[in-house]
Amino acid sequence: MKGKRADKFLRELKSEERKRIVDKLKQLEEFPAARLDIVKIAGEENTFRLRIGNYRALFKVYGQEKIIVIVKLDARKKIYR
Repeated sequence: MKGKRADKFLRELKSEERKRIVDKLKQLEEFPAARLDIVKIAGEENTFRLRIGNYRALFKVYGQEKIIVIVKLDARKKIYR
């Protein structure tokens, strides 16, 4: 599930960058078994960072069903602001 801000960010990207990011986000369905560059965000409960080249996706995992919500998607230099 993506938020409005993440959808807007994806629409503004070039098609090949958008495809690469969407492919990685689809792989999140296998979290935590997915072999992706994922790191837990310190000081945040159930919040993780996914590295996708020069872009980052912040996401939260809810419940035992492991519902994943993309909280923020942006360039590396802007994501943590």
